Amino acid sequence: MSKIKTYLGLDIGGTKSATIIGTSDGKLGERNEWQSNAKSGQEQMMSAIIENARKMLVKYPEISSIGVSIGGPLDAKNGIIQSPPNLPGWDNIPLKKILEDKFSLPVHVDHDAGACALAEYYWGAAKDLHSVVYLTCGTGFGLGIVIDGKIYYGAHGHNCEIGHARFADDGPVAFGKAGSFESYCAGSSLGRIATWKFPSVWPKAPASEEIGKLAEAGNFEAMQVVEINAHAVGRACSLIADMLYPDVIILGSLANHLGKKWIDKVKDVFNDEVLPDARKTCRISPSVLGKKLQDYSAIAVAHRRE
Repeated sequence: MSKIKTYLGLDIGGTKSATIIGTSDGKLGERNEWQSNAKSGQEQMMSAIIENARKMLVKYPEISSIGVSIGGPLDAKNGIIQSPPNLPGWDNIPLKKILEDKFSLPVHVDHDAGACALAEYYWGAAKDLHSVVYLTCGTGFGLGIVIDGKIYYGAHGHNCEIGHARFADDGPVAFGKAGSFESYCAGSSLGRIATWKFPSVWPKAPASEEIGKLAEAGNFEAMQVVEINAHAVGRACSLIADMLYPDVIILGSLANHLGKKWIDKVKDVFNDEVLPDARKTCRISPSVLGKKLQDYSAIAVAHRRE
């Protein structure tokens, strides 16, 4: 029997970040979360990341490697972060090298969507399936692909940036483009859609949580916003299924926050749009790992390289 290894996971996001202790048999331990304060810039964020990582490494000297789950674009092979839209100032930052120099441990960096897909493959809704797609539906709209237990990357370690692709000729602005998939499909897009579609109701973009609560309470405009979002996500799923024929497409944060009604709407649009054979092959599922998925994703990054 192989020895159980201990990892330090770093989940770095535009809204929050966390350090997580996990093991090679899929168990999570201590966790510490803090606000990312991404608008404060890369240097301040990096200082907080290093300080929080150091505390865990002192407390758990048995840690064998560090896994980082972070939004793209990035060069996963070399661990270089390349200007993610939700991390201002992270322009060609050699994160892998910085952390290895600081802590003298192996550091592995993966796109958060790919890392989530891998975590679901190891421990969740996609356990041991051939082909897995994960859509973040969070601060951004990222796509991760795992095939036969390996994250798919393109040239130079780049992830698939579906969020930047065009969904519509018009719409809110995200990822530097009006009408991008990210502007319609991200969890953070609910506020942007609200202001774009109903400017007299919401002159300034409300928090996505507010839209979700209003929609649940039956507010007409908020329900329309959620409908627009779910329709776009369903379209994205049908496009992915037609192109890739994966075993499963796993929906991220919005599936947990908005629940069954939202998931059912996504599935309805998917079923209307997708090729019949792809519909038979591919199922749509929320994350089995739920709110712990981000934690598992960072641990999965360290685990797959061991």
